[in-house]
Amino acid sequence: MSFMGVLREWADALVIAFVLAMFIRTYVVELFKIPSGSMSPTLLGDYVAEGAATDSNGEARNYLIIRDRNAPIVQVFRKDTNQHYVYDGRFRESDLTSSQQILLQQNLHLEEHRIFVNKFAYWFKPPARGDIIVFRVPFKLNAEPYERNGAVFPPYSYKRDQSVYVKRAAAFAGEHIQIRPDGHLRINGHVVTDPEIMSLIQYTTTDLTPIYDIEVPEGHMIALGDNSDNSADSRYWGPLPYENLRGKAFLRYWPLSKIRFLNN
Repeated sequence: MSFMGVLREWADALVIAFVLAMFIRTYVVELFKIPSGSMSPTLLGDYVAEGAATDSNGEARNYLIIRDRNAPIVQVFRKDTNQHYVYDGRFRESDLTSSQQILLQQNLHLEEHRIFVNKFAYWFKPPARGDIIVFRVPFKLNAEPYERNGAVFPPYSYKRDQSVYVKRAAAFAGEHIQIRPDGHLRINGHVVTDPEIMSLIQYTTTDLTPIYDIEVPEGHMIALGDNSDNSADSRYWGPLPYENLRGKAFLRYWPLSKIRFLNN
């Protein structure tokens, strides 16, 4: 075969491979990098330190500590007896125990998880409560200013062609969702216990909205972050239209030491 013939075959193969890759990315599976800590501790996208340290009583525990990128503020999660991370709260670094400070100093690193997203998961059925969903934020909707720890923060600016988020499906059209200061998520007056992960999350409100209370409108759903104290989600920009869904996260493939399916 002539050189031009071989070149033409290679060109044809590359074109077919490119078209196939674009088809898969558009309609089948897409790779997604977690850009923030809003889904911690399930999915990390921030500066974190993870490991053993002692608490104020001298008891050894396993911790996940997330450091704010712009201030000496940290969020602390600790593992309970069932190996689930429980949110301890937001603190100044100086308020940590000396052991926790050492853990932060020695192990702090940027950890950005990467996931596979099933693009056709919701073609034939709606999301289920607890699904980790990827979506575009509502078009031409602006969040309200919010207050946390005595400080008022400006609203986020959302752009449909840029802002792609990952959160957890929490409530659907026709349901009444409520978050009270006790930290529990309630649907139609009942505390959510299924899936279990949603009963373990400490959901937070803000000083401006001490009780989150909404009837989900038709054609919409509510999306909330697992790191409720640090998540711009439906509490700020409102219900999410179903048409904005991009797919369902189903596998964390990076880092390799934490590869697993994301069932809930």
